[in-house]
Amino acid sequence: MRGFLSEIARRFSPRQENHGRGLKHRATFKRLRASVVAALTLFAFSDTADAQAPRPGELAGRFTVFSARPIADISFAPRTAAPKQKLVFYPTARSPRYVYRSAMPLRFYDETSGNVVAEAVIPPEMKEALLLFAPIEPASVSGFRYRIAVLDETGLRSGPRGLTIINLSGLALTGTVGKETVALEAGLNPTIAIASATKVVLRTSAKGRSIQSYADTVLLKKDERALLLIFPPFYKGSFEVQSRLLVEGTATSPAKK
Repeated sequence: MRGFLSEIARRFSPRQENHGRGLKHRATFKRLRASVVAALTLFAFSDTADAQAPRPGELAGRFTVFSARPIADISFAPRTAAPKQKLVFYPTARSPRYVYRSAMPLRFYDETSGNVVAEAVIPPEMKEALLLFAPIEPASVSGFRYRIAVLDETGLRSGPRGLTIINLSGLALTGTVGKETVALEAGLNPTIAIASATKVVLRTSAKGRSIQSYADTVLLKKDERALLLIFPPFYKGSFEVQSRLLVEGTATSPAKK
């Protein structure tokens, strides 16, 4: 664009100016240059907007990832035919945010082999998603290695001292959160307002017996909220669930620029 304007200046700037004619030529040149700059700016903006807009069949949005056991070798293509981007998993927090503009399903690749190891379908109305990775056991040699639960991030943004429980255990869990009795549904459950230190006890039933599956105390500061993830038991036949508590401030959220 600078080269184009330089050529315009060379061709249209007055070489000889005298009195009224020179001033008239200078004013005409300034108006012409302003018009050219405005037109080129509008063209560049339109071209950038078109390049960033989703193509037919593509969806655009953002997501974070988490896994009970952090994963080190997974990547995804943020845009159709774009270079793959490695995902970063944190052990006790959601990942940075990743931006995608892609057709569904969104595919995730093993960085070494390049094989697709997981897929996620993010609904078009869901612009902020949390993707929870869980290993498929026994793992396939050439097929998928992870299943992914897709959750709407907007439903996870509670106010201060809000506790949101996500039950991915496959068990019917009941119990107490502080003084409140709960019966957890599969997946996302309503947020519960808790005190700074709240005891959470969850039980399940098997063979006519009530068995404790989870017990812990959730500690939150006045400006924090928490997401309690309940995963299946580690050992087959066990009823003791795995869990991860993700605590974050209510004023800020993780972001990736």
